[in-house]
Amino acid sequence: VIALLPAMIFGMWNVGYQNMGDGHSFWDYFLFGAVRFVPMILVSYIVGLGIEFAYAIMRGHEVNEGYLVTGLLIPLIMPIDFPLWMLAISVVFAVIIGKEAFGGTGMNILNPALIARAFALFAYAPFMSGNTVWVADSVADGVSGETILGTLAANQQPTTSVYDMFMGFIPGSVGETSVLMILIGAAILLFAGIPSWRIMLATLIGGA
Repeated sequence: VIALLPAMIFGMWNVGYQNMGDGHSFWDYFLFGAVRFVPMILVSYIVGLGIEFAYAIMRGHEVNEGYLVTGLLIPLIMPIDFPLWMLAISVVFAVIIGKEAFGGTGMNILNPALIARAFALFAYAPFMSGNTVWVADSVADGVSGETILGTLAANQQPTTSVYDMFMGFIPGSVGETSVLMILIGAAILLFAGIPSWRIMLATLIGGA
């Protein structure tokens, strides 16, 4: 959870920046993003932990703290204007089908946060695709815009600089825009001795 905080804090600032443009203070941008994002966190935790508690009672075991991470990851990878009731249904699907159906924490073969996003993409496609859904107050229209990779494939020069993409000054979900903040989160995890650097490196090499 601590490792997610840099990307989350920057992402909330970026939500305000993408909506309001230049000329405002840090706190103007941050508060705008927080007002939009905090309700998503609350819905994710209330719904997800509610299901976790219900299954713990049914099975007679303790509540595992694993959902504290999942419950933050899910809103971090959703569009900022994603309706809260759709988010709640996506969380229900992710926790029950992606996790509890396999026996709970440590038994699941699927990542619940990614299951939530996949479910939302198929169930509520107009709210999950296109180049407008990633900026607050934009209208979800379901029209897909060209990506930076598509621009490069067409031998055209991207309008977004590498610096902006690295720093995160681009539209996107709260937790995904800033490479720098994600790297800081990765450094926190490595410093704490939680992950295997070999798995992290292999993931990057495989993706490349």
